[in-house]
Amino acid sequence: MPSVIVFGASGFLLTQKPSSKPIQTGLSQPMFAVPNPSLNSTQTVSWSATSPTLKKVKAASAEHDIAVNAGNSFTADPVAAIIAGQESRGTKGKVIHISGGGNFIDFGTSGNFNPESKVWNDANEDDIKAIHKEMFNGQSDTLVLEAGKGDDGIDTYIVCPSVVYGGASISSPILGIGYKLLTGNAKPLGYVPYVGEGTAVISTCHILDLVDFLVKISEVAAQGPAEGSPYSRFYMLETSHVAWKDLATELAKMMHARGVFSSPEPKSVEFEQAGEGEVKYLVGSNMLMKGDRATAMGFKAKHPSILKQIHKDLKELSF
Repeated sequence: MPSVIVFGASGFLLTQKPSSKPIQTGLSQPMFAVPNPSLNSTQTVSWSATSPTLKKVKAASAEHDIAVNAGNSFTADPVAAIIAGQESRGTKGKVIHISGGGNFIDFGTSGNFNPESKVWNDANEDDIKAIHKEMFNGQSDTLVLEAGKGDDGIDTYIVCPSVVYGGASISSPILGIGYKLLTGNAKPLGYVPYVGEGTAVISTCHILDLVDFLVKISEVAAQGPAEGSPYSRFYMLETSHVAWKDLATELAKMMHARGVFSSPEPKSVEFEQAGEGEVKYLVGSNMLMKGDRATAMGFKAKHPSILKQIHKDLKELSF
């Protein structure tokens, strides 16, 4: 039975695993965690994001048959260390990397749905080849894709959910990146924004839909050598896509109910007033993803839309 190490096991994704598919995980500082599948109890490891830490990441990765990166998709160094560890093994290494749908926004500024915007499809290898380092998750994704090339490459799999939600379904004590971006953007503004008419769409993925597929891909990786090119092992996951105005409306209701805002209504604004930095591009843009390859692999959305789930997810957590 292959051994598996999960980096980022203390984060949102692996707060709880399906009971029928237990994975032993460790707890750590937010960026990394090291599980030991041979233990009956959880091993706790505390690391900080320093150069010595990255050496430990490489060494820990090298000790296991499969390395899963569930902790970092925005920067390159941690992912490079995980890859280096797998490349140093005497046997062919395997990396499962969790990316994010931020790669696939159209950078629109009108806030309106654009029927001419590109729909990114995981079954189209040219779409995956078009991923570059300037995308939200591009620094890490390109490293993983390159590592999987050629006869000497390692076996790589990239699982790309859109904005992940559903923490209440797994009793998660943390918000997760998606909700952190949304609530963290709204609080200093004093309102929940949407741009223009708010018909631009955002793709979302329930955490349990993601975990189900991650278990499936882990089983595929464990069975033997990967098939096809690294570009054919990239999987986009979407539970549903929703209009920004609809999402802003439900978020505003929730933040009002929690006493954050006096009004339960979102606010239509110009692009420049939708937030700071990169977040306003998320609010004003369309995120159009189509997971035909993931569907063929068995992905099926089973869980509620974020428009329903958000009220459970944010009922008690601090933001």
